[in-house]
Amino acid sequence: MIEKRMQICLLILFFFLNLTLGGQYERRLLKTLFVKQQHNPFERPAKSDSASVSVDLRFSLLNLIEFNTQNKILTASFWMTQSWNDYSMTWKSKDYGNISELRVPSKNIWLPDIVLYNSIDSNDDNDMKRNVVISHDGKVLYVSPRIYKSICSSNTNSFSVFKFGSWTFDKTGINLTTTTNDQIDTSSYVNNDEWDLINSSALHNEVKYECCQEIYQSIVLTIEIRRKFNNLSTGKNSSESKDK
Repeated sequence: MIEKRMQICLLILFFFLNLTLGGQYERRLLKTLFVKQQHNPFERPAKSDSASVSVDLRFSLLNLIEFNTQNKILTASFWMTQSWNDYSMTWKSKDYGNISELRVPSKNIWLPDIVLYNSIDSNDDNDMKRNVVISHDGKVLYVSPRIYKSICSSNTNSFSVFKFGSWTFDKTGINLTTTTNDQIDTSSYVNNDEWDLINSSALHNEVKYECCQEIYQSIVLTIEIRRKFNNLSTGKNSSESKDK
């Protein structure tokens, strides 16, 4: 009976010891990254001033919230996924209790200043401060839900374009890439009762203006929708009444 009690006590002690050590490992790792290495969230994570930071930008279309036919405005919700490497955010997992990932508030690290260039919403910053996932090899993953509005052509098939890019950096500062094979991810898309999603694409674009030598990049999303056949007669009146 005494041996059984001792076994139980040892198990409980081992459990709480692991919890304590686990907390100590994460605390020590955070101290190493943000205090000892003096991580600066204002500093671009490039190994030299002339090096560019490659940022992969991907989008998942969740649903078409509204198409205002009177003003030709499409409102859609997305998941925007950004990933890049931060050389200052690396560690050896074995030195920190085999911790391979950290989740920290996004305000504490450098973030790409990606915006929707052609937004028609003056209050476009709908990005609540969420956590980022940092891997031990320095890869940073930032996924955030977004709601965007854009002008849409109002024909039988309607096209809407969403153009994203860095607000302040040209290609030498941030090198935009996309690994989606020119497609928007629609695996989580929820069908709209009034509109069919006909096609979507995500294309990488580069432009050089006459005034400047720098190259400016963007990721251009195109969404093509069509009014459902059973709404051709009733849907128009419904939409017009909503617009009023």
